[in-house]
Amino acid sequence: MQRRLTALAVSTALFASSAAALQNGDFSAFDQPADGATIGYATGEGPPGWYITVSFDGGTVTYSDTAAADGRGYFSFNNIGPNPRPGFGDNKLEQCVPIDEELGFTITYSALATEVAGDEDLRTRVNPNFYATREDCLLDIFEDAGDRRLSDDGRPNDDADYRFVEDDAGIWRDFSPDNIANLRYTADDIPTGSTYMLFSLRARNRSDNVPDAEVRFDTIRVVQEGSDQNLVINGSFEHAELFDGSPIAGMDGWVIGRGGDPLLRAAVGPQDFALSGENVFYFEGLQSGFGDSRLDQCIALDGEDIRPSVFAYTLTPDSGVSVRLNADFYATDDCSDDALGGLRIREDFDLDIDPATWTALITDEIRTAGEYADAGSALISVRVRDRSDSGDPSAFPNIVFLDDAASVSAIATPTFSPAPGSYEDSVEVTLSTATDNAVIYYTLDGTDPDDTAANVPSGGSVQITETSTLTARAFLDGRFSAARSGEYTITEPAPPPPPPPQELSTGCSISDRPSPLDPTLWVLAALAAGGLLWRRRREARAGTARS
Repeated sequence: MQRRLTALAVSTALFASSAAALQNGDFSAFDQPADGATIGYATGEGPPGWYITVSFDGGTVTYSDTAAADGRGYFSFNNIGPNPRPGFGDNKLEQCVPIDEELGFTITYSALATEVAGDEDLRTRVNPNFYATREDCLLDIFEDAGDRRLSDDGRPNDDADYRFVEDDAGIWRDFSPDNIANLRYTADDIPTGSTYMLFSLRARNRSDNVPDAEVRFDTIRVVQEGSDQNLVINGSFEHAELFDGSPIAGMDGWVIGRGGDPLLRAAVGPQDFALSGENVFYFEGLQSGFGDSRLDQCIALDGEDIRPSVFAYTLTPDSGVSVRLNADFYATDDCSDDALGGLRIREDFDLDIDPATWTALITDEIRTAGEYADAGSALISVRVRDRSDSGDPSAFPNIVFLDDAASVSAIATPTFSPAPGSYEDSVEVTLSTATDNAVIYYTLDGTDPDDTAANVPSGGSVQITETSTLTARAFLDGRFSAARSGEYTITEPAPPPPPPPQELSTGCSISDRPSPLDPTLWVLAALAAGGLLWRRRREARAGTARS
């Protein structure tokens, strides 16, 4: 099947000059597909973050202002039966999700059946399996196999099915452990040694009365205990695809470079772990050269010191994966003609960093207004490459997420660890900034802190014991950074489980302190009472006889 792109205009323009400093550094603005747009995917492809492992006829993401369960996107397989006669293995949408085997998790999702006839066989299925490595998980996706999954203990390959009924037609149904018990996994249910879960979403239609029935999926979430962060990438199907030459937002700001390859893509969209705002940016299919995965923006110079920076986040740290920050300076005001010599800033950062943690990357070099006096503009470029397989890209795609890019010399905005979310009883949050010697001022009521607020050094922590909005700014040499804010919801500890019911004994108690329910006590009490009654009656008869 040819890949289809409808109702989505892709610009081939390069870029226009931005005003003053870097625009859209947090990717809060991006060109979304038009209402009613659809993007089709063949088997072996998929929406950003996903793989259609196998299918009769691929799948489609539809963008709608009103028809999605939440947001603007939903996914559906193009043919789930009844012709040919389908099994659950005939349509699979899959993703490898990182997990901590010591923490249970819950799966939730929304689904809508466009038509349902009685109680005929129109179903969805969630099928989780567990893997020791990401590579094993991806190989089983690529090969549509299950040979590498862990199965010695826990609950591997345990299906969670739902059969639609007639009342479901045309209505988004929310599925969770509340109505499908198998969507909850305790730590004991996860096989020992698991680091990834293969999340597999499926649908089939064996109802001859509604041969054109469609099942739509949206708001897919996998959340581990103690957190409210969704581990699924693009579970809302809202991430916008970007290709070589595409602008992220209009004609002013970022432009994507994929080395002229029209098949390589990038994406931007909402993600729970976004650092600033709601959105993150990422390349898919990293190559071995920096020029094949680049994000460029031309800025007009206005006297600010230029010092490029960006935050990076990856689940697969590797010294062979690198980010380059680059700035070239031009005499023109639109980054045209040749770059001026002697001004370039270029610095590479190997991503041998903590996994699942936002890390600040900031160049050591700075260009002051005096140094670039003959320049009118600068091209800021963030580039990524993958040489983790002996100089070549990994066969197992590495993804690097980017957020909070900046062009001017500034004090780095603080980061929070753990991320804002819901926590039981209390949480200790570490505040950090990439700016050496900076002090971090913070408040817990959502207001921007000043130099009279409470403060900690970078790496210091704050104990939060009640629901609060943590807001922090770094301070150095009389200047504040931008503020970072996040909501921490503190919940009451779960009540202890009730004591198990005590079993009634069928024999004599041998414990020092028998249960009050032990029938031995009741028998002894009855015997004692009977003995006392017999004795009193005997004494009464004896008294009568004496008289």
